[in-house]
Amino acid sequence: MDEVKPMTPSLIDYLQAQGALSTQALAQLKEAQAQHRGERVFTLLLRLGLISEERLLQSQAEMLGLGICDASRLASVMTGAQVACRELGLTEAMARRLEAILTRLPEALGQTGPRYGVVARDTQRAELHDWLVAHGVMERVDEFQLIATRDLERVFSELFVSKQADGAWKQDLRRMAEDAPVIELVNAVLARATDCRASDIHIEPQAKSFSVRYRVDGVLRNKETYTRERFDAVVSRIKLVSGLDIAERRLPQDGRFSARMAGVETDVRVSVIPSVAGESLVLRLLPNTAGTRFDIEKLGMEADHLALFKSWMQEPDGIVLVTGPTGSGKSTTLYATLSALDTASERIMTVEDPVEYQIEGVTQFQVHSDIGFDFAAALRAMLRHDPDTIMVGEIRDVETARIAVQSSLTGHRVFSTLHTNDTATAFLRLTDMGVEPFLVAATVRGVVAQRLVRRLCSCADQLPTDNVPLAIQQWWLSQGLPEKEWVLRKPVGCPACSGTGYKGRMAVYELLVATDAMRAAMVRSPTMQALRDAVQPGFRDLRSSALLKVVRGETSMEDALALGGTSLDD
Repeated sequence: MDEVKPMTPSLIDYLQAQGALSTQALAQLKEAQAQHRGERVFTLLLRLGLISEERLLQSQAEMLGLGICDASRLASVMTGAQVACRELGLTEAMARRLEAILTRLPEALGQTGPRYGVVARDTQRAELHDWLVAHGVMERVDEFQLIATRDLERVFSELFVSKQADGAWKQDLRRMAEDAPVIELVNAVLARATDCRASDIHIEPQAKSFSVRYRVDGVLRNKETYTRERFDAVVSRIKLVSGLDIAERRLPQDGRFSARMAGVETDVRVSVIPSVAGESLVLRLLPNTAGTRFDIEKLGMEADHLALFKSWMQEPDGIVLVTGPTGSGKSTTLYATLSALDTASERIMTVEDPVEYQIEGVTQFQVHSDIGFDFAAALRAMLRHDPDTIMVGEIRDVETARIAVQSSLTGHRVFSTLHTNDTATAFLRLTDMGVEPFLVAATVRGVVAQRLVRRLCSCADQLPTDNVPLAIQQWWLSQGLPEKEWVLRKPVGCPACSGTGYKGRMAVYELLVATDAMRAAMVRSPTMQALRDAVQPGFRDLRSSALLKVVRGETSMEDALALGGTSLDD
């Protein structure tokens, strides 16, 4: 059998030819090679976040003509690996150092002596090649396969019995966090999240392992399992780069860091909470694509809603509230609003916790509650800075609400968010906080409620009209949408969408105007029923807005009907 040669720069050429490495990425790689002479190209690519591990393995497999050992092949590899480790004396420490495992292949007719396969993250690694030669195994190796970190960790966890003592957590955490394999593992998880378009990464400890899950299009999926022995090192690594106390395990901590993940510059917000089994981590991913994301024309508002919202933006004063649960896209709507305002002739200021994206021409303040610089304090300071437009990240208490109302009354345009389920509830939420109903009626110009629905993948199939409730069909007709214009589709699933039938999300909106009737209801009888009775004719709730996207084939009937709404039931 031909000997495996150490990796050569031809891999770089191959990646460039595939368009997997940009000019900027190549420059970063060369700079890193100059600083870390002798370091493997494979390692540097992953450590710098220039490419995801999956993309790198796929390119290597194509270039070298090798297979990839995925989850479907692990069972057969595991059986042969137990035999091979025993025959060849491959220990856990050496396997982890080589980032490889050997597996005994089934015997063939006329075979003399055992034959082996090598499964490794990097089959071209020189140290692996040397070990095979030194142990007289190279001549008995019939196949090489590549494997991703998560799958290799699964092999290790099932093959080797942990020899660590219960007091492993007392080790030098900082040294553990700076070990190269741990850095590569964390980077691989981050890069994989970028590849699958995840918005969050959940790292959850169990008694004998820990899992990593990715929230994609609002749904947690792609569960990966790693050995518990790696958990402390992974948590310490994330804490270290986030500026958190790696020794503190009793209290919740919040931090953030920036990283290049699969070639994409990304801000990562980290939340660490202690649980019974250990610390649970959630990483919120914020790709630096503000230049393309924050376009008010591309938010997904229907034409009439967009025109109404723009009219609120042109008012010289008043409060516009954006409501919805966490992760519904409120911040994106507000950032798109700020980007659409005239920053050249107006002073626009924001107070946020945290500042997620920086908008050119906008003065943004970060809340620091630990030193007393909370939303209320920041708002009071901002009013002395002669602003025209103020954006408050969230109205959380009565003091912030009162200052926002006073800001509106003194001639400022105020945008902010509230956590409510629909538009009408926002008025009552402010009164529940302690703001007088007549002040709410005088200052709030309109309320936006929003949710995110999943966008159908191109693999979607036609949905028969017979599967649509008659009430919805009649409503579409009442909206001036004849049946011949309906484009109804349902999710199917393909490799591009990981079999889910959906790829990406879009926002649906509900806009409520503070009409004279609503203001009178607020002053006279601030109840939910009174506000609903005062809603203007033609009001379209979240479900109705989503059904307009269904009839155009943009989302599924299931996602639309999952949204709250009553307009079709009246």
